[in-house]
Amino acid sequence: MKPRVSMIGTGRWGKTLLQKFHFLGGLHLVYGHQNRDVLQPLNLRFAEDIDQLIEESDAVVVATPSETHAEVGERVLRAKKDLFLEKPMALSSKEARHLTQLAEDSDCVFMVGHVLCYSTGFTKLSALPGEAVSAHGKFLKTTTPEKYLNAYWDMGVHCVALAIALNVPMTQFKLDASAQATANQRTFELQTRTRDGHLHSLLWDFLAPENQEDMLMVECRHFLACVKNRETPRTDGRQGVQTIEALERIHPEQRA
Repeated sequence: MKPRVSMIGTGRWGKTLLQKFHFLGGLHLVYGHQNRDVLQPLNLRFAEDIDQLIEESDAVVVATPSETHAEVGERVLRAKKDLFLEKPMALSSKEARHLTQLAEDSDCVFMVGHVLCYSTGFTKLSALPGEAVSAHGKFLKTTTPEKYLNAYWDMGVHCVALAIALNVPMTQFKLDASAQATANQRTFELQTRTRDGHLHSLLWDFLAPENQEDMLMVECRHFLACVKNRETPRTDGRQGVQTIEALERIHPEQRA
């Protein structure tokens, strides 16, 4: 039987995420009061109660404001439903560990929305020979509508998650993030070393026209496959915990 996948959150990013999941086979229920006029052509079924939505679903996608991720995610996992939780999964490593333990205790599929880990950039970078020895991530934007989190926790988290997925030593990882840069830049440079001592490096520009792809669609497909096959996602709760722990060391303050 096809799992009943529902969604909580229809804001700026939630709207985009919702459209991807709808394209991949529709959504069972949706909770959210934003962008309903834009989403009306999709003929979605809206729930007016979050707990009702969770109860009637097998898996839930959560794209609510960042400061509510831990609370809403816990409600889903306590109901023993599979969870796709947008980044950052929580605003503290304590909350992140709690969510991950809940998922493991309930045998739930738990995936965190670290979208760069589903890009061709990840594929190319992970193909470098040898072991990762250092990396430098840049996530610079001229403007951002985020009013709660600063640029490191709102956008830089993507580069941190990518570094974690590539097994970069966090002591050798540098991150630059800005919400008011002079120009948009999203690059990740990785250096690896083979056993014979040779160094290899690759700079990936995620904004270059030749590198444009629908990585969000790949990410959504991955979650659905994990739910169907009961597999551990590439960006599971444990990877999410490592990401939050690294962010706490790199930039302890979350708020803008």
